[in-house]
Amino acid sequence: MNTYTETKFTEAHREATRKYVESLYGQMARGIAEGRKMTEAEVRALVDRGPFLGPEALEARLVDGLAYRDEVHGTLVKRGGADAKFFGLPAYLKKEGHPHADGRRTIALVYGIGGVVRGKSSGNPLTGGQTMGSETVAKAIRTAVEDDDVAAILFRVSSPGGSYVASDTIWREVVLAKKAGKPVIISMGDVAASGGYFVAMAADKIVAQPGTITGSVGVYGGKMVTLAMWEKVGLTFDQVEVGANANMWSTSRSYSPTEREHFEASLDRIYDDFTSKVAEGRKLPKERVLEIAKGRVWTGEDAKEIGLVDELGGYATALKLAKAAAKIPAGEKVKVTVFPREKNPFESLAARLSGEEEDESSFTAFVKLLEPLQPALRQIEAERQKGVLTAPPVTIR
Repeated sequence: MNTYTETKFTEAHREATRKYVESLYGQMARGIAEGRKMTEAEVRALVDRGPFLGPEALEARLVDGLAYRDEVHGTLVKRGGADAKFFGLPAYLKKEGHPHADGRRTIALVYGIGGVVRGKSSGNPLTGGQTMGSETVAKAIRTAVEDDDVAAILFRVSSPGGSYVASDTIWREVVLAKKAGKPVIISMGDVAASGGYFVAMAADKIVAQPGTITGSVGVYGGKMVTLAMWEKVGLTFDQVEVGANANMWSTSRSYSPTEREHFEASLDRIYDDFTSKVAEGRKLPKERVLEIAKGRVWTGEDAKEIGLVDELGGYATALKLAKAAAKIPAGEKVKVTVFPREKNPFESLAARLSGEEEDESSFTAFVKLLEPLQPALRQIEAERQKGVLTAPPVTIR
């Protein structure tokens, strides 16, 4: 909220931001020191001298050599031999096989990416933006719980937060999954804050990267009153309302005392619910949660120290914990299956024709995929109507 209410850092804001930046800086310094076989003090001294030109970086031992792309390729070919070939990742996976593609037991992989919203998850291929829809994610978790082949759920979260109702909906499904005997392990990406932390806090184990923006246990809300701005450009508004608080969210006026009381009560209720569920899920005293909450963000490294996460690492670490929680031997192969299971193109079409809900964007993309086949499909349909061709019934699993 300081972005809207302040002109510079408050002392609390400065303290939190400095702690966060210092944590990231320390992680980078330690990582470079380990990788380049230096002391952390040497790395910090180099940072203060930078940035470096190529030859300077070589002299400082920050790089091992200076070369063009073709020279690097030539060196690799010499190491690999005359028959060495270069593979892109898709070709490599096709040749070597995808990891965790088979196994006696299944781990369900559920994605919760983007702002938390009510309804279905969505993605914009043009901007790369994504949303974590409570309906989609909750259903994915329920489906994984109902699947007898699923031994545990790995929930991958990367979200800055969003709707309280949507976050609470997903939190409830995590709780129910645990009650049903399906362990839930969280793997946090770049950020798992506010609603992004809310959906994760009830899990059996939480894994964050050292630099994951974590926590932000808090809530804020409000509205922008823009009447004075519109008056400056000569635009006016009027309204008719029935009910004392019908225009509570109008941007043409501030809250009335009664409206403000209602709104602040709702925020207080959400904050109390959030912190209480953190205390329950993380097995922390409520008093301790209130100390580390307040909407403050932490790095994953610091979040582990204060009890908001259990382990530092990525997807691989979370998968190991999921296997352990499901009592699967460490050396045993497991099959990782994404939930909800992606429909193949023909299942998508069948779902659309049978009246099942289907994401509009995926259906549109599928229609474009089928455009070259339209003449053949029309001929098949004409023959079916004549009784020449009979189509078997389609069953959606």
